[in-house]
Amino acid sequence: MAPAISEAVTIIEVAQLAGVSKSTAARALAGNGSVSGKARQAVEAAAETLGYQPNAIARSMITGKTTTIGVIIPDISNPFFANAVRGISTTAREAGYDVLLSSTEGELGLERRAVSVLAGKKADGVIVAPVSNEDTTHLEELECKGIAVTLLDRPAPKVTTASYVALDHVGASSLAVQHLLDLGHRDIGIVTEATALLRDQIDPESAPSLRPSTARLLGYAMALRGAGIRYDPAFVASSSYARHSAGDAVRYLLQSNPGITALYCTDGEMTAGAFAALQDMGIDCPGHLSLVGFDDQDWTTLVRPRLTVVEQPSYQLGRTAFKELSASMLTPNERRRHRTLTGRLVVRESTARSRFA
Repeated sequence: MAPAISEAVTIIEVAQLAGVSKSTAARALAGNGSVSGKARQAVEAAAETLGYQPNAIARSMITGKTTTIGVIIPDISNPFFANAVRGISTTAREAGYDVLLSSTEGELGLERRAVSVLAGKKADGVIVAPVSNEDTTHLEELECKGIAVTLLDRPAPKVTTASYVALDHVGASSLAVQHLLDLGHRDIGIVTEATALLRDQIDPESAPSLRPSTARLLGYAMALRGAGIRYDPAFVASSSYARHSAGDAVRYLLQSNPGITALYCTDGEMTAGAFAALQDMGIDCPGHLSLVGFDDQDWTTLVRPRLTVVEQPSYQLGRTAFKELSASMLTPNERRRHRTLTGRLVVRESTARSRFA
């Protein structure tokens, strides 16, 4: 039977049982300094026998590190963020770090509170998907306190030394729209959280500073422009981040523009709302209208037709975010990087050649 863990066990007791000095025991347990193999084995065996647990507070006072990081995301129930957190947690655990997780529900006040708590706990670094890309003073203050910051999925240009890890949102949208163009579709609608772009806003250079929804709308507009098709704001169905709102937006879009033959949704929730709206309206998919969604969620293969989607490498984004954070913690004075990962188009039965092609 394994010994019970006791917080009262001290390193002096471990040293006495192992028959070594306190300093030797400390070096052996910390993995630092010169310790013979025989002494290390004796110390490790004594620590296991006594159930010794290192004092994290004392250790952090000596090293200046707590081996903990914070992760702040808007919505843990969102499959994208859930998978990204899994990637972060796995990679952090492999590197010997513990993870403190906060979900802000998209509220800036809760994000500020989470940042304050993590700063108080002396976290070594923070990975955050910021609620705002403008109101980021609390994130800038983390940097001033020597806490490394990596931005996940969403930019915050004022946090100048933070790494930024995200999907190539413009490229991912271009994949979806190009697929529809290749099938002969020309009147392609889009369901998005972003508001319709003005013509002079269609600028690929602005992509790194844009929120994901706006960057995906930009990718849609650029793909159309590359095919010689005029970007029409009337084909943009703006919706809040909710299935019912997306469904209402789709109904209005299709009633106002009956010539639309294909629809692209820029988010998983909106894809679900759009799919339900098409079913309620009795629209044949893909016979009458092709549909491309975003995020390859479980339900997209359970419905009929199974959905063509843009797949995000969410788990790998999480792993990459921790690796960038780790680099920032090791070399805090180096300017960080903007890392983008590529999406993948998964073609299924919800898209077909345009009936007018």
